[in-house]
Amino acid sequence: MIVVISHPADLHAQRVTETLRARGREVFLLDLADLPRSATLSIDPAGLGLAGQGKVTIRHTDRVVDLSSASAVWWRRPQHVVLDDIGDPDARGFAYGEWHEAIHGAYQLMPCPWMNPVHADEIASHKAFQLSVAPQVGLRVPETLMTSDAEAAQQFIARMEARGGRAVYKIFAATHQVWRETRLVGPADLAHLPSLHLAPVIFQEYVPAVADIRVTLVGGRVFAMSISGAPEVDFRLGLGRAQTAAFNLPAETATALQALMERFGLAYGAVDLRLTADGELVFLEINPAGEFLFVEAGAGHPVTEGLADWLCNPTAAGGAAGGAVGGVATPGAPLPVGGALA
Repeated sequence: MIVVISHPADLHAQRVTETLRARGREVFLLDLADLPRSATLSIDPAGLGLAGQGKVTIRHTDRVVDLSSASAVWWRRPQHVVLDDIGDPDARGFAYGEWHEAIHGAYQLMPCPWMNPVHADEIASHKAFQLSVAPQVGLRVPETLMTSDAEAAQQFIARMEARGGRAVYKIFAATHQVWRETRLVGPADLAHLPSLHLAPVIFQEYVPAVADIRVTLVGGRVFAMSISGAPEVDFRLGLGRAQTAAFNLPAETATALQALMERFGLAYGAVDLRLTADGELVFLEINPAGEFLFVEAGAGHPVTEGLADWLCNPTAAGGAAGGAVGGVATPGAPLPVGGALA
């Protein structure tokens, strides 16, 4: 059985699940938001699960599913347990903590390959760490400052402008309630710098480009797509009007990205690069759970099939997380100090 941790409205999970079932594979969609109203969780640490590591079951309506028997897990879009029935905020916070401990303990009793291991996915999501590791594998990154200090931000912006360039600013992570595109710093933004102490912001060297390059990595496979004709700063604002096509990624860049995946212990990642007028590729970020359906539509790449191949046979499909068990990277995984999986 293949376990997909996401929710029913996730179109990417739907597409891969349909493909797996068409291949005759049993798939269980684990939606954590079903807990506790319509599902229950049981953990028997001494139970006879796969590899003798305990047993984890979830009861959903009239079905009991043995999660510890999973052959592969796709950590796609995990949701939160829904505790709206608990009115007292302290009690609700306590309950969330209990659920967190139980669920993450259960993951350790699912000893199969994960795409991606939970802790590796979390570590790789931190942009500060990404931009520190990327140059170590040979990728060029923009000059960046992440700060809550208005004076430091103003100095960074002035330095970019003194070179004849510009600075952009972006958020660390979006939420369901708040999403912000990457924007060029303008005079109106400078007036808001005094409020920067309330929350840090990412300031970055603006990289003029002839195209954005989206690279989707699945195990050992690399799918690259060029995006041109979109808005100058953030292609997401005009993707429907952009010109997209399969892109021939240089071998040295593909090798560097695979090395980045190995450093992070990931089997899946979506990378954003910028292609400059002189042919240089500049790394912006990697999203361990980035979207890929627009890559299939825009470049014809079989990403869904690649994902299904990996989930059906992780060892043969390759990728750094192919040997991960229980949602944790295997011992000896090449994560740098500070990104160790404790």
